[in-house]
Amino acid sequence: MEDIKKTESIESMDSLSPMEEESSFDIRTIFTLVILNWQWFVLSMFIFMCGSLLYLRYTDSIYQVSVKMLIKDEANNRRGGNQMLANMQDLGFISNSTGIDNEIEILQSRRLALEAVKDLKLYTEYSAKGRIKEQLVYKTQPVTVDLDPEALDELSKSSKPFINLKIEYKNGKYNVSSRDKSEDIDTVFSNLPATVSTPVGSLTFTKNTFAIEQYVKHSKDKNFNGELMKEGDVLFVKISSPENVAVRYTAAMTVAPTSKMTSIAQLTLKDKHPVRAQDYLTQLALCYNRQANADKNEIAVKTEEFVNSRLEKINAELGLTESELENYKKRNNLTQLRLDASQLVSQANQYTEQLAQANTQMQLLDYLREYVTSPSNKYQLIPSNVGLSDPISSSLINSYNQTVQDRNRMLESASQHSPQVMTMTNTLDRLQTTINEALLQARKTTDIQRQGVQKQYNMYQDRVSNTPEQERILTQIGRQQEVKSGLYLMLLQKREENSIALAATADKGKLIDDPVFNGKVSPKNSIIMLVSFVIGFALPLLIVYLIQLLRYKIEGHDDVARLTNIPIIADVAIASEAVKTTAGIVVHANTNNQTDEIFRSMRTNLQFMLSDSQKVILFTSSTSGEGKTFNAANLAVSFCLLGKKTILVGADIRKPALGRLFEIYDHQKGLSSLLVHDNVTNDLLKSQIVPSGVNENLDLLLAGPTPPNPTELLSRESLKQIMQLLRDNYDYIILDTAPVGLVTDTLQLGKYADVTAFVCRADYTPKSNIGMANALVKDSKMPNMCIVINGIDMSKKKYGYYYGYGKYGKYGRYGYGRYGYGKYGYGTYGSYGSYGNYSESHYSNKNDESIKH
Repeated sequence: MEDIKKTESIESMDSLSPMEEESSFDIRTIFTLVILNWQWFVLSMFIFMCGSLLYLRYTDSIYQVSVKMLIKDEANNRRGGNQMLANMQDLGFISNSTGIDNEIEILQSRRLALEAVKDLKLYTEYSAKGRIKEQLVYKTQPVTVDLDPEALDELSKSSKPFINLKIEYKNGKYNVSSRDKSEDIDTVFSNLPATVSTPVGSLTFTKNTFAIEQYVKHSKDKNFNGELMKEGDVLFVKISSPENVAVRYTAAMTVAPTSKMTSIAQLTLKDKHPVRAQDYLTQLALCYNRQANADKNEIAVKTEEFVNSRLEKINAELGLTESELENYKKRNNLTQLRLDASQLVSQANQYTEQLAQANTQMQLLDYLREYVTSPSNKYQLIPSNVGLSDPISSSLINSYNQTVQDRNRMLESASQHSPQVMTMTNTLDRLQTTINEALLQARKTTDIQRQGVQKQYNMYQDRVSNTPEQERILTQIGRQQEVKSGLYLMLLQKREENSIALAATADKGKLIDDPVFNGKVSPKNSIIMLVSFVIGFALPLLIVYLIQLLRYKIEGHDDVARLTNIPIIADVAIASEAVKTTAGIVVHANTNNQTDEIFRSMRTNLQFMLSDSQKVILFTSSTSGEGKTFNAANLAVSFCLLGKKTILVGADIRKPALGRLFEIYDHQKGLSSLLVHDNVTNDLLKSQIVPSGVNENLDLLLAGPTPPNPTELLSRESLKQIMQLLRDNYDYIILDTAPVGLVTDTLQLGKYADVTAFVCRADYTPKSNIGMANALVKDSKMPNMCIVINGIDMSKKKYGYYYGYGKYGKYGRYGYGRYGYGKYGYGTYGSYGSYGNYSESHYSNKNDESIKH
């Protein structure tokens, strides 16, 4: 039953799920790294917090201003507005946008921003010395500086698209110089305004009247002489390329509709100065309306030019017709028309009127076809709604005019070969062809109608064939006169309608509220401080974690626990020299210090792993120098303190170290001397055992002389006899064996052991060597394996949280000295020198002196 409980306990230790281990590791590791390296975390956070304060102190603040603009839908306004204007066939009153999305793109265009920048002269920026940094000055600068337009245009093409100036007021004079010494500017003048010719262009200096008015308004200085600059004042001026400033404002502004159901757009701008941002948004709305009105009036202006040219031509033709009528009457002495067949003539007159209307439409169609096909009018606006009765042609002309406007507007910011412009050009070519075909078809239709009217008219004319020739000729002349007069009156009417539309142009965009100041948006003090705090905490955590991650040697209990599921029975701390006695024994009777408690814990755990009939404990490791002999010796003493008869066997016959540990130099006695016998008796065994000199219950079976064939020697049947005799005579048998990672001797001894203690050393054993222990357990090569972590330096912070045995007194700084860690480690196994014939007496005498030394 006890064995079952022990097995269940060990299995419960091994059954810890990886998820639980990983979760425990993450939280505890982070907490431990912070606690053990708190000074680095405090220093890092202090540095980053100071850096953030300096950043906030010297970084320019960015403010946000927004305004709402109503973009009018003119088509809807016409339908719900004045009925007279609604009945106009969109002559000179066509909308220049197909929706709010197009208007948003226009508001964000660089061309519109450039116009606003030039109007407000935002390409010139002023700043003055401040207590911490330079302070931006807007509208209140004492001197206004401007550059001539030609130099401004050239500024955008130069390699350095800005000019830095420094204006210093000394001795009543203005000293102007280049701030960065890149331009050869150095001039002095006393009075303002002043114009100075410089290598970069003509600079104009004037007093800022707005700043003077504000000063007079708010100041009580009665002796003010109009000079805002005082002795020693310095003003910095930066003149940048307007194109670059426009690009900057375009990037800093966003335009978005307030909702999908309205045509209201919200303009938001981020700038260093809130008042400047408000002025820019207001001026942008003015420039937008100015451009929109110019685009709207473009068709009306083109229509007016066309109507005036046609009026001049028709007026001349009408004068010729009237002159012809007058001359004919004079020539034939006619004073009035004959009244014969008045009823027939009345019917004929009705068809004459219809015929005149048809001729008017045909002539109008000819005029439009002539205008459309003219090469000089290619991609030009076509006069629309000049009395054309064909609805298809009118609709196509309106679409053509809208596309021409969109193309002209796009050409202002793109080349003719850009894909969008070429697409519109192709559309215009197709529309022009379609319009020409529609006009031709309309003329054919009108001609057919005219022929029908002409047929009826001829029928009535035949019936009045007896009418005098003079009447027929007068009728023909009168008909021509009527056609010209009708066309002339219609064009006069359209010209007046076009003038009304031109005068009735209203702003397309309307600011429905004043610009609203939304406060500072950058830098965010709270966010900057929070990010600095997080980075200051995370950076040392990451560095320390990476350092821990890159260490390839085990450092303590947690490292081993993460690498294996084998139970860890003890974490052995470095013992002080004060507690050591003979053979480096640190376990003593009637003492209660930390070292005693560690080995008591190791002893208890091993007893828990052993059943009642089991008593053999084997100590091994992956390599030499990990402290197997030291731990085996002190564990043996700990068992002796229980009154148990214990023997410590030096089973490492290749490189024996047990004799040196107990300061016994008789190397003729030992395990190898027993193994050469075929039959080992109890008396022979006792003759090879020596007392430890440390405790009366502890005996030693040393390794004996070093044999040339240790592996074969350990494979003899005599080893089984020795182990059986030891089991009969002792309560506990502790085997100090060779490193299992270097030789196979330990595997020969493993079948006689009940528990295997695999020793690893902190800051010494590579983490990869723990895989060796896992492999031994997996392949069942070593029985009932457990792990002992040796050499933990309790004075180091990284181990300070592992152990808590209460207060046992002050132990100082611990250290093993030469026991288990000295220069007499294993070195290279397999080099034994020359031994000659193999016999007990031979290698006992052979190695006596060498071992002694």
